[in-house]
Amino acid sequence: MERERVYLKLLGKKILSYKILEDGTIEGTGILNPILDRIRLFRILVMMILQAGFYDKYKDLGRWKGMRVSNPFAPPVGSKPQIRALKGLVKKEFLKKPTPLAMTFAVTYRCQLNCIHCSAANHFKPGTPELSTEEAKNLIDQAEDLGVTVIAFTGGEPLIRKDISDLIGHVDQDKAIPIMFTNALLIDEEKADELAEAGLYTIFISIDSPVPEEHDSFRGLPGLFQRAVDAIELMKSRGVFVGISSYATRSGTEKGYYKRLYDFAREIGVDDVILFDAVPTGSLLHDTSEVLTPEQRIEIMEYSEKIFEKSIIPPLSSQSWQNSVEGYLSGIGCLAANIQFYASAYGDIAPCDFTPLSFGNIREEPLGDIWKRMTNHPAYNHRVSYCRMQNSRFRKCYIDPIPPGATLPYPIDELPAVDYRQCKLDENSKEKTESKQKVGQEKKPDSVVLNND
Repeated sequence: MERERVYLKLLGKKILSYKILEDGTIEGTGILNPILDRIRLFRILVMMILQAGFYDKYKDLGRWKGMRVSNPFAPPVGSKPQIRALKGLVKKEFLKKPTPLAMTFAVTYRCQLNCIHCSAANHFKPGTPELSTEEAKNLIDQAEDLGVTVIAFTGGEPLIRKDISDLIGHVDQDKAIPIMFTNALLIDEEKADELAEAGLYTIFISIDSPVPEEHDSFRGLPGLFQRAVDAIELMKSRGVFVGISSYATRSGTEKGYYKRLYDFAREIGVDDVILFDAVPTGSLLHDTSEVLTPEQRIEIMEYSEKIFEKSIIPPLSSQSWQNSVEGYLSGIGCLAANIQFYASAYGDIAPCDFTPLSFGNIREEPLGDIWKRMTNHPAYNHRVSYCRMQNSRFRKCYIDPIPPGATLPYPIDELPAVDYRQCKLDENSKEKTESKQKVGQEKKPDSVVLNND
């Protein structure tokens, strides 16, 4: 299914327009596209205009240390981290040199829950120590030196780390903002005070379903939903921005679950909703049955756009919009090894949270060297609009060869260094995908919403 956006039309002719193809690729279709798309200054101008439009729509979202916040996942307007981020984006466009703006740091893989859909599944390495406090702080320092402006602590369950508040406090808030993704089970009055005092900017609490019984069932712990709701109130009362983190699956989207989740978020008054696509990773690495259809991505994208256009709070930060024409032109698209990377609890560096491919370990070499190698690799030396982990060609080259049950992230050196875009999908590949989808549909509840915490 193709969707086209026409930005400039003259005498019935498309002058500037873009089309998103079924595989998520975005191509220019206007008369001037071949020329304008090559002009870096034009791309930067479009990016700035679109980003400014978003910030203008959400003037009243909140304040942080006196500065206006339009996006709880991004630094405050006019802050030093935001200026660093804008400089990084401009530098990336002018010099064609990817600059990391966000690091997701899984500080531990320990967790009280055992979710069947956990994206961190198979990452645990028995006998290997997690990064020490000193090593973790060194990683944060190296990330900030590379240009990172958002440091997201995740897991496993990050609150299990005894030094988590110390790590949050170590983030230099003249350079970056600290945020966290959590299942909220450990948040009480004392922990809420501790996190706020440490300087936590935003906390994203995982909600799989607005139906309490479903959320508890997916995570195997009765009462967890209410604990999450209570934690939201506790963190809001401390002045920390609070968001809900969730996923949209194929079966759940057919039933409109993402709309029900958003309505619930409005009711309890959170500051943001992050709605990722269902990404086959972790325990479901080889199961593509819940990947959204192209039509569903457009459906969610259009729903996000309506919320944005009306400036409704909370914003709906959907991955489907991120991978849209507007998201791509705004400088987003696929974040992996473009403006984001992932660090494991053991120091492995991967392109993003959901890409289980290790390009090196900070215990063995500097982060900057690993970032350079990753962004020069043929799988990541180009910017794309779609999520690679949902792309059939990428998966055939880099995911399907990973042995079932392998410890993740898998060493990239064990796979051929090829440009997956040149990979041809034969009928056997299609049959295997359809088979995986049927298996997945038989074993999972139709409303399951994948989450990583």
